[in-house]
Amino acid sequence: MLKSNWKIPHKSVTFDAFATEYDFAASLQSQNDFFTKNLSASKGTALDIGCGSGILAFELAKYYERVIAVDLSAKMLAIARKNRSAHNIEYIQMDASQLALDRQFDLIVSAATFHHLPNLPTALLAVKKLLKRQGKIVFLDNVSEVETPATIGYIVGAARDFIPDCSQYGFRNASRLLKFRLSPSWLKHLASDRYLSEARFKKIYGRCFPGCYFVKLGCFMGVIWEYL
Repeated sequence: MLKSNWKIPHKSVTFDAFATEYDFAASLQSQNDFFTKNLSASKGTALDIGCGSGILAFELAKYYERVIAVDLSAKMLAIARKNRSAHNIEYIQMDASQLALDRQFDLIVSAATFHHLPNLPTALLAVKKLLKRQGKIVFLDNVSEVETPATIGYIVGAARDFIPDCSQYGFRNASRLLKFRLSPSWLKHLASDRYLSEARFKKIYGRCFPGCYFVKLGCFMGVIWEYL
């Protein structure tokens, strides 16, 4: 088992409040393709930062000899260990802003995690030190021209997407997805998010990862960088 010298702080974790429904929604709307199309050349070890319920980590385990997946939420990790275990995956409870791992990785990925961190440039530099030479970083995170969109916008968006979701996922799944999107715990979580604009996103990530390139995917921005 990989050892870490980091200890979990005693504080509430908002994702615990809706872990099961978040897992359901994330399973329906997986963005694994973005990551699997941008894997590193070496398939030794991969690190998934903010792994949630293990959806991406489980997919990466098909390609890499070993996957380390970290997340702050105990309930998310419990779901991951129950539903997405594999002999080559290790799930660790750890804060993405205080990573303390004793090895380097061929691939480091993260999906919709870094906008939660209080000091993003510092966190990115710490992550960069965990990457092997010839390794690859592939990140995906939210961007918005409004730092914290109004709650009413999320409510209207959820209602607007219901009919298209019915066509894509079926009425039962779309109804459950709508209920989650309108749940008080999820809306409260969204109200605490702080997003970067596209320009600030590119400035911060581009400064840390010179030569990286960006991919816009709806309300997300992808970052891809190889440590040559």
